[in-house]
Amino acid sequence: MPIEIRELIIKTEISSRDSFIDNSVKETEIHLLKKQLLEECRRMIAEKTKKNSYKR
Repeated sequence: MPIEIRELIIKTEISSRDSFIDNSVKETEIHLLKKQLLEECRRMIAEKTKKNSYKR
């Protein structure tokens, strides 16, 4: 009688480094990215409402 054995091995490596040094840089980058994203979303919404305003 044949027996089938399936095995999945997942190897992960977690490495941590001193993130206190880069924390201020990351916060400023995140703030800048959020600002850019918000501006682009507002621009896209404004363009969309301009195009659809006459279709009432």
